[in-house]
Amino acid sequence: MTSVPEPWMQRLRDGAFPPVWKTVVAVAVLGVLGLASVALELSHGGGGGSGDGRSTRGWLLPWFLLFAAVALAIGTARYRRRDRAALERARAWRLQPRLFLPTHVDLRGDLAAFGIAPRRRARPTLWTVDEVGLHAWTPDQAEPVVEIPWVDLRDVEPDERRTITGQSGWSLALVTGAGRLGVIARPALGSPLGASARKQDDLMRAVRSLRQELQHAPDPRGSSLP
Repeated sequence: MTSVPEPWMQRLRDGAFPPVWKTVVAVAVLGVLGLASVALELSHGGGGGSGDGRSTRGWLLPWFLLFAAVALAIGTARYRRRDRAALERARAWRLQPRLFLPTHVDLRGDLAAFGIAPRRRARPTLWTVDEVGLHAWTPDQAEPVVEIPWVDLRDVEPDERRTITGQSGWSLALVTGAGRLGVIARPALGSPLGASARKQDDLMRAVRSLRQELQHAPDPRGSSLP
């Protein structure tokens, strides 16, 4: 496996969660900045109705910071709960993962071709890489909901997306005989944030390296899904 000497990648190899204090600090900073900005605007009689574009943006910024703080707190709690349950499912299974790949539920491609439920809440948020191939997990299923054997995986490649701001963003695409499945990797278990372009690239290289290492290895256990 390609060596990436960084703590975040090592945690994904080990299936370990990052310390939660960094998220707590980020939420606190965003919340304090938002509240302080609101108080400052109110003390100066600021508002969104002055007609000046700069004033309007200045009034919206504090509320954006507060919204970001709340969204980060809720998203982190939600993903930590889902990832922890899915991680327990994966570890209790009969194959030992070599890499844990957390993803968003925002997938692109023919989901039915991969056997993925259309409902967002039923989609996997954790993939594992092991000696058989890639497996996708949900918190509620004891068995993987998707299996992509190495023999079926043609490549893992970059996937360009448009962000909510209209800018280009990068994710990963799993290319198989059934089609192309775009996934947005997350840099850590329990994180609601998508990985940066550099980390997406590191993860792509890590999966490719494991594929090269494991796809020709003898598999005495055979196929994993019933």
